[in-house]
Amino acid sequence: MRYRETDDVFKTLVSELNSTLTPTTIMAVTILAVGLFAYESLGSTTLLLATIGGAIASLAKFAVTLAHRQADATQPVSVADAARWEKVHGLFTFLVAASVGTLATVVFSHRDLSVQILAAALIYGYSAGVAVRISVRPFIAATAILIAGLPTTISVMLYGDTVHWILGMMSVVFLYAAMQSVLHVYRTTTRQIRLRLEMERQARRDQLTGLSNRAALIEAYSNLDCADDALIGIHLFDLDGFKGVNDRFGHAVGDALLAGIAKRLQENLDPPVIAARIGGDEFVILQPDIRDPADAETLARKIVDVLALPYRIAGEEIAIGVSLGYTMALSGSAKLEHMMATADKASYRAKRNGGGVDHEISPALDLGKFSVAA
Repeated sequence: MRYRETDDVFKTLVSELNSTLTPTTIMAVTILAVGLFAYESLGSTTLLLATIGGAIASLAKFAVTLAHRQADATQPVSVADAARWEKVHGLFTFLVAASVGTLATVVFSHRDLSVQILAAALIYGYSAGVAVRISVRPFIAATAILIAGLPTTISVMLYGDTVHWILGMMSVVFLYAAMQSVLHVYRTTTRQIRLRLEMERQARRDQLTGLSNRAALIEAYSNLDCADDALIGIHLFDLDGFKGVNDRFGHAVGDALLAGIAKRLQENLDPPVIAARIGGDEFVILQPDIRDPADAETLARKIVDVLALPYRIAGEEIAIGVSLGYTMALSGSAKLEHMMATADKASYRAKRNGGGVDHEISPALDLGKFSVAA
């Protein structure tokens, strides 16, 4: 169940469910120990079935947790993946809770105090563990606690004597406290995750323009999901006359100009194309999975034309030139730093020629086989 969570927060919270191997193991052993002792003492077939069912559900939950951990470690997790894992965890959590609730409920229908003590310890221990470890998904945690605790509480109250009435009332209070604990842990964990994710985003963002920075560009390039024989383009450009803008109008206007350039890039570049500011007035555009080499030239011209339009800043109309160089290479053979150096050479040639677009492509790269017209 989704709450007021962003996709990144949701995926991170669900991933926390794969850290429950130890409590799952402890609960499986506890259910077996208490259940078998209760069955031996009371001889109820329902106790035996609940014990076997709880042990099987715990083992299945253990296996699911291992599989979830492996999946998270080997591939990026989508929102749909996280939602599926949440449902599977919820299913087996509810089955374990039903086993615990059945054991305790049946035990409190018999008049064996020693077994009742173990049943009470089982139900309180389970509820405390759930409140702490699964509260990152409060619907699962709260439902599991109610499945395990509510029938037991009713069974205790039906026992009839004063002590059990007191115990039943204590159980009601503890159930309420457990719900409050679930909510508190969830809110606290969510705040911490949001803060951590925001810090990670800030570390990958240029503070002035909001574009990706060099670290984010490197990360995006290394995570590209392209075939080895797919074309990748790198466009590198700086601004012609930017120093003059700073000298004439001041650095505040220069910063506003950089922010305006970033805004136009964001408005005119569609994913998976990524724009990054790597320093000063220097920008890089990553263009992955190019189907036709002409697309790189088209994008380069579009960038230059869009950015060359005048900017209205602080009552002044400011125009700026752009010198852009680009290169292309095969995904499987290209290194980002080499491509950026190659695009930088083309950018300098464009600047010497008065601005605009230039490119440099390795002669070994046969662009003909990529052409749509070919």
